[in-house]
Amino acid sequence: MERQIIEILVALVKEYPDGMITKEEFDKVSKELVESGYTPQEIESGFFWYQNRQLIRQDPNMAGEFKSNAFRVLHDVERIILRPEAYGYLIELKRLGLITMKELDAIVEKSVLLGGRQVDLDDIKIFVAAQIMEQDGNFTSPGLSYYLKIPINRIQ
Repeated sequence: MERQIIEILVALVKEYPDGMITKEEFDKVSKELVESGYTPQEIESGFFWYQNRQLIRQDPNMAGEFKSNAFRVLHDVERIILRPEAYGYLIELKRLGLITMKELDAIVEKSVLLGGRQVDLDDIKIFVAAQIMEQDGNFTSPGLSYYLKIPINRIQ
């Protein structure tokens, strides 16, 4: 489910980079996402994380991190392990402001620690989901697992 949430998050940031979604747009986008095969819980979680990342980007302490034009040159070993499409996906997420340079570095490091096997796009999406959702040190609200793990028909 986390990968689908990341897909929704990427689509939202591409469509609404400034963070402004009206109620009408929200309803329209939600309907389109349901028609594309996403569940209401995935869509709700995607919007939640979109809003959370927008709030982080507005934090003066994080603003420079998200707006940085820095780039990362891969070490020879990292180039062997990371498939080009996987690294390209990371660069795109960095450009969109969904991950910081620090988060990109952490994801690359996790990829190298897999033991020498090549890391493809599917693998990197799993690492990105973990980095954004489960390891987000900037997330301060309780109930993180509520937005990710609880079936939609269950109330706590």
